This record gives sequence, C-alpha cells and structure tokens, in this order.
Amino acid sequence: MSLKVLQDSSDLIEITLNGVQKKIIYPDTEFECFSVPLFVGVNDIHIIASKGNSKVYETSISVFRRSELSSEYTSPPPGFSKNYFHMEDRSICTPCHTLKPGMFDRKPVDISAFPQKNLKDEIKNAAATSTCYSCHKALTAFPFVHGTSSVWSCLSCHEPGAFPKYSVSKPDARMCYTCHIKQKEKWEARKYFHGPFTTGKCAICHNPHASDYPFNLMKSTWDLCVSCHIEKGSGRHILERYMIGSGTLFHPTRGVLDPLREGKELTCASCHNSHSSDSPKLWRLNVGSGFALCKKCHTG
Repeated sequence: MSLKVLQDSSDLIEITLNGVQKKIIYPDTEFECFSVPLFVGVNDIHIIASKGNSKVYETSISVFRRSELSSEYTSPPPGFSKNYFHMEDRSICTPCHTLKPGMFDRKPVDISAFPQKNLKDEIKNAAATSTCYSCHKALTAFPFVHGTSSVWSCLSCHEPGAFPKYSVSKPDARMCYTCHIKQKEKWEARKYFHGPFTTGKCAICHNPHASDYPFNLMKSTWDLCVSCHIEKGSGRHILERYMIGSGTLFHPTRGVLDPLREGKELTCASCHNSHSSDSPKLWRLNVGSGFALCKKCHTG
C-alpha cells in the first residue's frame, strides 16, 4: 500500500488489520509504502494519521484474500472486485519505483547454476538488480524460498504479455513442469493420483514464492491435509476397517515421532504420497494393502 503524506501534515500513521495493530509509521517522505500480511477471507484495514494528539486523517479499506483450501473462500463476497495493479496507470509511483521489468528479472532457474559457496552473495546481488524487489520483497521473507523467487527471476513465471499482465499460465502445472521435469515424469508414471495433482493446481498446496514450511507448503503437513480431509484428522479411519469397535479407538496422525523417518513427526505424509502412488489410497512404501502398510512400523 502507498500513502501520500503532505509535508508536516502528520507525525504518526497507525495501521490496524481486523482490529489488531500491525504497523506504526513515522512519516519522513512524501510517499510512505508498506505491506500488510493478509489473512484468508475479508481483511479490514484501518489507517489513522495523527499529528501530536490530533487525528488528521482516517480511512478504511476491505481486501478479500481467496483460497482454494476452503470452499467458503474460493469466491469473494458481493461488493468485491479484482484490482490488477499493473493494468492501470501508476505513474505516481515512478519517481521511486521502476514498474517495467528488466533483463535481470529473467535469470537461470537452475539453482545449481550458482556456485554453492557464493550462493548468498548471488541472492543478494539478484535482489539488488531486480526491479520487482523494492515492492515485493515481503514475498520472500520466510525460511523456505522457491528457487526462482530466491534469485528474483520473476519473469521465469510471470509474463509481461499475459492478460492480466504478469499473470501465470494456468493450470499451475503447465508452468511448474518447465523446471520440475523429473518430478513430472516420476509422478505421472504411477497409477493413482491426488486430486490437486490431477487438476494441475500446484498452488493449492504450495506457495510459489516462499513459506514457513518445507516444500513451500501453505500450512504444516497435517493442517494442510485436514483443510480438505477434515474427517481424517482424528485417525479413526486408520483402524476402523481392521478392529471391531474401532469407533472409539484412534491412531495418532500427529504429535508423535515417525518410526520410519528419524527425527521427524508423524503426519499424513508418513503413510500417503501427496502427489501420486502405485498403491490405493496413495499409500507410501509400495504396499498393496493398508495392513501391509501398518506392518512397516508395527513389526512385532
């Protein structure tokens, strides 16, 4: 977001999101630019500018963030419409920002192209030469960063000639497989497929820029899976086919160590492949039945 601040008009700007203070700005330039992390659903952003003890300006804006992980958030409520920033005249921003990408915004996408010993320097240099970085740097402020994002090769995925401008070709897999060729060949050679994989919607589960979680997942593995498979979270489904009265028995699906993956927590991915499998129910470990899968851990 960007605010124009008249000289000496304000000495403090407070930004709240859904009633919670998110940022305080002490303006010292004509324009103050900032980002606000959005939650899924409706986000009410409230901005108050003050000088001394007096309020000099106040405004509010509501922004809807959609998500395909929950049916209630796949479409915006009435009154919301898409606003494509780069599709409109933004000349007011050009004194500080370059709004057209340059040659450095399309780099080699193979991270091995950068010597490991110099990787941090390469990433720092990539950010310095990127025209996108100054506005979008918050996209990569997470522990796990996608390869193209880490070197700010934005045009590897975003096309200037697309409509809307800089949009990504759909379905997601069409773009993802230009780099992830080996994964495509391996997953497509199997018999059974996960729904998002079948539809090519990689970004349902993976953040294409960066994430707090390994593999750039949108959430932790368990939380991500039960976003769709709510009824599986209890672990009851693991036992109900094999034990009488199992309606009151539960197998853990998180919170304990995985016997087959040292140091890692047991999750849905301990038993299921998230993309495809040669076994029913997307079972891991090349087993032909659920009972055979159980015996991988329960060997006694």
